[in-house]
Amino acid sequence: MKITSPKREARYRQLLDAALKVFARDGIDAASVADIAEAAGVAKGSVYLYFDSKEALAGDLVRHLFHYEDDGPRLSDDPQPLARILSFCDRQEQRAISFGEAAPVVLHMFGHIGKTEDDHMARGVRQLMHETRFMIEVLVASAQSRGLLPASLDVKRAAAAIEAATFGAIHQRLAAPSIADHANLKAAEVVKALLKGLGAKL
Repeated sequence: MKITSPKREARYRQLLDAALKVFARDGIDAASVADIAEAAGVAKGSVYLYFDSKEALAGDLVRHLFHYEDDGPRLSDDPQPLARILSFCDRQEQRAISFGEAAPVVLHMFGHIGKTEDDHMARGVRQLMHETRFMIEVLVASAQSRGLLPASLDVKRAAAAIEAATFGAIHQRLAAPSIADHANLKAAEVVKALLKGLGAKL
């Protein structure tokens, strides 16, 4: 949703943070709007000023959790686009690790991606994936134009593979952290190996 003032933005984030805590405690299906409102310290009706339903809130939450705040140069102008991709992978993984006990909630949300267009969480995840894919495509195309990737490389396919490797490694860390730690499986390292396989000059 579009937020029109800093005060509303603060309340919006407050509700999302409260929802994550409630979802982690009770599970998404068992949680209620009343529970979320109580955790946020607001009236139940206040939640509906920002979200049509609990499901709509959950859809926004998954995008909020993985929103990539980047203060670097414009994507197409970055002289080190491949390093920017690896930095993105690392930052997203660190964010996922910071979820702690809420990690199963995040996995639950991503499990909705194959559901119908009417599913709010699925819509939120797909929008996150679309935005991420676009960012990676821009960086891959930039790397290609700078001679850091082969000219024959299919940009869209490469970006899709990088996105899948990134979130696949993150999911592994959330679902089975002991295995990921034992294998030293880090998202940036997985993507770095993929980029080398694609012929990247790193």
